[in-house]
Amino acid sequence: MIRAGDRLWRAAGAILLITGGLAGALSDLGDGEGSAVLLLGFPLAMLGLVLAVQGRRAPLAIRVECSRHRLLPERLHARRASRRHER
Repeated sequence: MIRAGDRLWRAAGAILLITGGLAGALSDLGDGEGSAVLLLGFPLAMLGLVLAVQGRRAPLAIRVECSRHRLLPERLHARRASRRHER
């Protein structure tokens, strides 16, 4: 079952995906000066796609990756593996 918070993140992702797609479509309709709109629309669409698929896990993963503890699971695993090999 999808929680309300997860549904909100996925809806925000769908909105960003649609906005990015529209920005890309509108850049083709112009007189060739739409490259700035396309450069803004493509990252919006990619961010929207990630949010639409992952939901509330995407901001959490970004937060963990930016924290100073992002390597903690790898270090714990390496320590446990070295203890096993010492025995």
